[in-house]
Amino acid sequence: MCAVISLVVGCSMPSTPEPLELAVSRAGAVVLDANFADSVFVSGLQGPTTMTFAPDGRLFVSEKNGSLRIVENGQLLATPFVTLAVDNDNERGLMGVAFDPNFASNHYLYVYYTSVAGSIHNRVSRLTANGNVAVPGSELVLADLPTLDAANHNGGAVRFGLDGKLYVSVGENAVSSNSQSLNTPLGKLLRFNSDGSIPTDNPFYATATGLAKATWALGLRNPFTFDVQPGTGTLFINDVGEGGWEEINRGQAGANYGWPMTEGYFTNRPELTQPFFAYPHGAGTAAGNCIAGGAFYNPPVPAFPSAYVGQYFFADYTNNWISRIDPNSGANSLFATAAAGPVDLDVGPDGALYYLARGAGQVGRIAYTASLPPSIAQQPASTLVSVGNPATFTVSASGEPPLTYRWQRNGVDITGATSPSYTLNAAQLADSGARFRAVVTNGLGSTTSAEAVLTVTSNQPPVATIVTPVAGATYTAATNLMFSGSASDVEDGALPPSAMTWSITFHHDTHTHPAMSDTTGIASGSWPIPSIGESSANVWYRLRLTVRDSIGLTHTTYRDVLPVTVPLKVTSLPSGLQVLMDGRPFAAPHDTTGVVGVVRSVGVDSPQYANGRFWAFSSWSDGGAQSHTFTTPGSAATYTATFVETSGGSCYQIQSERSDKWLIVDTAGKVVAGSATQAGGQVFQLVPNGTRYKLKGSGDVFLTVVTNQLAMSANFASGESFTQLACGHGGRTRVGFQSSSGSAPHWKETTPDGPIQSGDGGNGGACNPTDAGAWEGFYLEPVACSGGSSGPVCGNGTVESGEQCDDGNTQSGDGCDATCHSETGGGAGCFRVQSERSDQWLTVDGAGKVAAISTTQTGGAIFELVTSGAKYKLKAASGAYLAVVADQLTVSATLNTAEPFTRYDCGIHGGRNRYGFESSTGNARNWKEATSGAPIQSGNGGNVGICNPTDVGAWEAFYLEPATCPAAQP
Repeated sequence: MCAVISLVVGCSMPSTPEPLELAVSRAGAVVLDANFADSVFVSGLQGPTTMTFAPDGRLFVSEKNGSLRIVENGQLLATPFVTLAVDNDNERGLMGVAFDPNFASNHYLYVYYTSVAGSIHNRVSRLTANGNVAVPGSELVLADLPTLDAANHNGGAVRFGLDGKLYVSVGENAVSSNSQSLNTPLGKLLRFNSDGSIPTDNPFYATATGLAKATWALGLRNPFTFDVQPGTGTLFINDVGEGGWEEINRGQAGANYGWPMTEGYFTNRPELTQPFFAYPHGAGTAAGNCIAGGAFYNPPVPAFPSAYVGQYFFADYTNNWISRIDPNSGANSLFATAAAGPVDLDVGPDGALYYLARGAGQVGRIAYTASLPPSIAQQPASTLVSVGNPATFTVSASGEPPLTYRWQRNGVDITGATSPSYTLNAAQLADSGARFRAVVTNGLGSTTSAEAVLTVTSNQPPVATIVTPVAGATYTAATNLMFSGSASDVEDGALPPSAMTWSITFHHDTHTHPAMSDTTGIASGSWPIPSIGESSANVWYRLRLTVRDSIGLTHTTYRDVLPVTVPLKVTSLPSGLQVLMDGRPFAAPHDTTGVVGVVRSVGVDSPQYANGRFWAFSSWSDGGAQSHTFTTPGSAATYTATFVETSGGSCYQIQSERSDKWLIVDTAGKVVAGSATQAGGQVFQLVPNGTRYKLKGSGDVFLTVVTNQLAMSANFASGESFTQLACGHGGRTRVGFQSSSGSAPHWKETTPDGPIQSGDGGNGGACNPTDAGAWEGFYLEPVACSGGSSGPVCGNGTVESGEQCDDGNTQSGDGCDATCHSETGGGAGCFRVQSERSDQWLTVDGAGKVAAISTTQTGGAIFELVTSGAKYKLKAASGAYLAVVADQLTVSATLNTAEPFTRYDCGIHGGRNRYGFESSTGNARNWKEATSGAPIQSGNGGNVGICNPTDVGAWEAFYLEPATCPAAQP
């Protein structure tokens, strides 16, 4: 829901009216246990985002503008370790830093930042340290993430695990579907080798593409921070929520944390991983809006009492509190409040807990102070005020409680000034030059702060005026926010643009996102309002102008610009099915409000199951694809997804190859090979779900994987999607099934009469076509579905998506049209054809003759299979069609004169489908490579019988490999 101001978390400070006069102040964290004390460790940071202690005790703090700062011996060094070229728009910038486990010898450290090299994208790089600066030119880019669309939800933490691998948290860039896609690294926790290569034992290495092969866990929205516990390796991920919950997720390989389908705790989704802990959105210390810091308390030498050792500390940025939780029992308790916007936590080598207070530009330090005399952590600061205005001085101290305070003016106690802060109301010119200090005392001693000097001037503060936008102005996305203003001062007169500083903040509900950073030196300008990012309608922009006069007095004013909004409705026909709005599932109809010009997305899953029926997506009312984006229009709009009823898929009984027994569902809902007869086996309906299948049992129950065992206990939405793999062998349909996650995801009858295993308990590899005794092979026997629907028979007029037709696919050209009648037109796709006799690929020679000549697949000719009733005509790349001329295949015909061939299924060999083709006339009509390298024979010169499924050396069998169809000929 939230998004950290000026950083990358995705959350921010509560919205508050702007003060009339700027001043720097800090309310120290209030620790509930009086034996702890908060103090300022260092201040003067500009937009800090994260911090990490180096092995040698130095503290490295990253700033949003690309500077990596070092705190050494309690002092912030003036020269940054490195300043990277970053895009710091909105939540972008320098976001993460980690040290190599061998830093003492190799001096490597790792950073995560938004690069401007080429496209704007997030990058993981390695730097080499030389003392307190980076070696020039030492940056080694390890990973360039995809180009960014939105400027928020970047994630950005980097840590080393105990396995020596580099873990990187990445946000979904405000595109929620990224979190579940294995074609992008966004919305994931990634795992790399220290050199940037991807470990081959990553859980999705074999199924993901590109950088997504680095995925270690998925289903995350904006995991800004995470930590690894020393000693145990336990990994906790803080995921910033949207609509209602903030999460701590226990890291585990292959886990799916559910975004965008779920947020917070959920039920009936066994394929997803519950959060270890979640807390709701809201005000107070039992709720929050942005989890933004986390650290395990396991220092080499603990300084906290033993009850705190091993605890996980976490912070909420917007509600300013720090809590702790037991990683074993889950018991949690509030630790501190008023922490001034904590964005990160870390445990120092001294055993203190440090927090990065973005709201104050400081690092706070919480120490256990029992038996310690007082010490000053933050000295009061000298200040300048106009006559008649208040002046405030603050001191921060630590030591064994209770601490008492005595403020002095010019060395004399001030009556009643006994708090950490002292305010002189309505300062007068006579007060100018007064010196203020605090004496802090406890039962073990006393200490006195440095003196702060008050300067009072008769000059009046300047006045800032915003001319445009005018009060009440509104905006639409993808336009420019134009602004202009002026500054005047009683003493200085009209102030120049150099005295003016502008900024824009994006407000969402009660929280803010950064927009335009501080920009000085202009009296007018413009800022492009993005159309991609936050899709909520309870948003607005706040334009702020601060002016400064010649002696340093300031004044700030602001103007809010509200959005133009319209009502939106997403619904379905029939009503009540599930729709996706911005990637999140809702029951239709779903009503929402949109900001005009903002890019939104709608989609549906297909098929769906409701009220005992299957429904397949047909169309959207706006003509868009099944999942597509749209730009919020200027008036109310409704988007309707139309579905058609479908049988859902074909039905089978399944026999285990290991025991020859048929799968049943036992009384506990577990799937076991328990029936000696097919009649006693459970009927499973294989429901296509993309390229995978969900398996329906009796009633409305679907198959899932529970504790690595197949269990019939899910609904359609939560049912596991299995990949079906062809295993070949004999004349029967022998297959394997693979779950979507786990280290051993292939079905396996590990123990006779025991539940079929999958997930982490099945087989690591797919079924082997040459191993007929493999335990991971299963036979499918077609049967009639319950309720009277037919089995897989093409032409019966009953829609059975996924039914096994002549070529075993579900595409156009499988013999069945959309209403399960024989196809009369259209294409079955394009293929290259390989002869089984010679293993050569068919080509077309200069005379148009078709022969198996090419030794490589890429050298083979591409043929498009064009349906002609129940037969096929083959179109070559030239646009000419295949005919039989003098008993030889020849590319020389038109569509009307082309030969229609019957295609036969010859069985599976080596995991590939084998086919035969028969011409319509002749006494030896089946294709045959009678002579190696010579034209393929048909008509009266081919084979008399059709291809033989058991004869894997048959000369009349051919393999089809899908290919991209060539461009149409003119």
